Amino acid sequence: MYGLLKGKKGIIFGALNDQSIAWKVAERCHEEGAEFILSNAPIAMRMGEIDALAQKTNSEVIGADATSMEDLGKLVNYIRKVINAE
Repeated sequence: MYGLLKGKKGIIFGALNDQSIAWKVAERCHEEGAEFILSNAPIAMRMGEIDALAQKTNSEVIGADATSMEDLGKLVNYIRKVINAE
């Protein structure tokens, strides 16, 4: 690995299990040094294995339905608080 994403931060939506593209993106971003929050719709979080990915990548999981402006607003506000706390 080359550390191409060291110091970069972001959100990865849609990781359900190790067969999903978002899961593979998260693994690769982690390998390259990125820090991120994982997010998915609450029902998908219950059905999937996102907690295992969070543990593997040392990430936090925040539920948010990407079709809900309210959920996305809460997610963005939470991230702003985290960034300002650093």
